[in-house]
Amino acid sequence: MDLLLRVTSGPHIGEEQRIDQRDDFVVGRSSRASFPMVRDLLLSRDHFRIEKRNFAYHLIDLGSTNGTKVNGLRVERVPLREGDVITAGQSSFEVLVFGSHAGGPPAAVCAGCGARILPPAPGDSQSGEKTGVLAPEGTAAVDARLCDACRAKRGQFPETDPDYLIEELIGEGGMGEVYRAVHLSANRRVAIKMMRASATADDKAFGYFQREIRVLKDLLTPGGKGHPGIVEFYDLFEVDGHYQLIMEFVDGKNALEWARQFQPLPVPTVAQIGRQLLSALAYAHGKGYVHRDVKPSNLLVMGPVHRPRVKLSDFGLAKSFVEGNLFSTMTRQGDVGGSTGFLSPDHIREFRHVKEPADIYSAGATLYYLLTNEYPYYGFNPRQANSYELILESPPIPLRAFRPDAPEELERILQKALQKQPRARWKSAQAMSDALQELLLITQA
Repeated sequence: MDLLLRVTSGPHIGEEQRIDQRDDFVVGRSSRASFPMVRDLLLSRDHFRIEKRNFAYHLIDLGSTNGTKVNGLRVERVPLREGDVITAGQSSFEVLVFGSHAGGPPAAVCAGCGARILPPAPGDSQSGEKTGVLAPEGTAAVDARLCDACRAKRGQFPETDPDYLIEELIGEGGMGEVYRAVHLSANRRVAIKMMRASATADDKAFGYFQREIRVLKDLLTPGGKGHPGIVEFYDLFEVDGHYQLIMEFVDGKNALEWARQFQPLPVPTVAQIGRQLLSALAYAHGKGYVHRDVKPSNLLVMGPVHRPRVKLSDFGLAKSFVEGNLFSTMTRQGDVGGSTGFLSPDHIREFRHVKEPADIYSAGATLYYLLTNEYPYYGFNPRQANSYELILESPPIPLRAFRPDAPEELERILQKALQKQPRARWKSAQAMSDALQELLLITQA
């Protein structure tokens, strides 16, 4: 099966290219691209790539400046199907199966992976069931639009809503698992967070799960949109008495894993990560929430090293500082939540009542670690008994002791974020984000 990419709007309207090769097919402003769009000045030189895998085609954004959308949703990687609309730069593209657009019926393709579905053999009882619109009423109706391999996946993973096809387990912890899945009717990848069956007996774990659901919903605008730097909430449903949280799938790595590819991370890269993180925190703070668990492993990073994109995840410890009684029974006197290496002194003194400055401290500690691969305190080990004492009493090691290439201004920004007393830190996450933005303008001038 070959694809045809036809330009339906923009400077190159009417042009089309057949994708009939095994090599990667790149669309971009470069004259050397497989589909050169030299007159679309809003495209990146290499904007997105289409690759063929196992008889199906996938679109991959190549870290473009303005992003790539499929059917109106910004994507990093997504399977392509007949009729999809790709938007990039000033241009829109229609995806067609080659040979199916000349008046004939559209080719049958799998709703899960995009592979072509072969016509049923004569006498096959499923004849005629593999065309038509996805029916949401049951698994059997949806499965009629899936290839044999995708139907077989149903039995490999926990049960979920029929309109979702789980592809892979991508994370697990003490209270549940996270799966990558395809939302079939929307043709977008999502993450499904499920509680373990045994975890329901743990009231505190169940409470954290409920808390994350409540927070993610509250962070949405009335129009259903959230901040671009926060993992987006899509849906919630219950299967066999267990909640399943449907979230945006971020096709990236946590900041620790991502940073290992580029050690040491360039200073401008970390400044960009920090600016986006603090912008996301400023949005959450404006909605009345403090995250309380900011750390590198809760940052998901995508894109190339010179242009990272960041999503803040895991709001299981988030707390409202506006509604004083919200989830108050979940945080007991003496509890300390979060990861020790990135805790603020406020977390240790009274975790239950931390406010915005605690997130600012943790953001500073996170950026410090990404730059140096070290914690801010001499001799600090999060597993040792004196770790809290060091956070409460020891001065942070100046950033330039580890990174002499860092500007003095960046050292000052992080030192201010790591102050022991909340009132001595940045007045807001937005103020720290603005300071990092000014630093970027100076370093890039």
